[in-house]
Amino acid sequence: MGSTEAAGIIAPVPTHRRWVGVLVSLLIAGAGIFLAGNRKAGLRWFVGLTLLSCAAIALAPLPAIPGLVAFGALAAITLVLTLWMLVLSYKPVPRLGIQGWLLFLVLAGMLGALETLLPNWVCPGFKVPTGSMEPTIQPGDRLFVQTSAYWFNAPSRGDVVVFRTDALDAPGLPKDQFWAKRIAGLPGEALEITNGCLLINGQLLQRPPVLAGHNFSMPAAAFALGNTNAWVVPADSFFIVGDNATNSLDSRHFGAIPRRSIIGRATKIYWPLVRAGDIR
Repeated sequence: MGSTEAAGIIAPVPTHRRWVGVLVSLLIAGAGIFLAGNRKAGLRWFVGLTLLSCAAIALAPLPAIPGLVAFGALAAITLVLTLWMLVLSYKPVPRLGIQGWLLFLVLAGMLGALETLLPNWVCPGFKVPTGSMEPTIQPGDRLFVQTSAYWFNAPSRGDVVVFRTDALDAPGLPKDQFWAKRIAGLPGEALEITNGCLLINGQLLQRPPVLAGHNFSMPAAAFALGNTNAWVVPADSFFIVGDNATNSLDSRHFGAIPRRSIIGRATKIYWPLVRAGDIR
């Protein structure tokens, strides 16, 4: 029995420097506070900041939330609380050893992967490369897409949707791309282009106003409308057009898009900041 143990003195636990507590909390929220001994507080920080981040991601694409105000407010609150949490994490934490660090890094990697996948699943962002949706969407605009928009409701006329080109069976159409267009025709409707106007079931399309103009020219290689200028939208499919109808590769060229190809509804422009706002 050693002299220290015989005297009833407990040897201090080896610890890392204080900045290590900040580092581990940066990788996993609240981890430094948890490892420093205040486990309840560490768990509260982890759960609270995780829920705030998820709420910000979920609110970002919702059309019911005006502009990006709610998303920006939640993001700002999350940032301030994260900085506060890091300040509180400036404490010595016990040495983890090789196995402890490996376990911690694996857990941090798994959580990081989830944090990366969640935004891509709930509100993926897309960059628009062309001017086919001008003036509503400009080339270079970055969009939030609400993937939950059509979980319980069918797409509506006037919605700007993002869809995969993989599901379109049209020769010469690029694959592995995501396009944004506006829905003009719904399943079962009869479409016709006459004198530059788009007619639905024989009636001139009035809404949304961006589709009510006289600029719907017939492309030279019209796939959907053929020689009769009339076409019925197949079941579970949608006739989509670009707002810049004179310069848009859309359903007039390759036909209606199937419901399964739609990723979600494009609801907001988040970049550049001067154009940030709702898509109408």
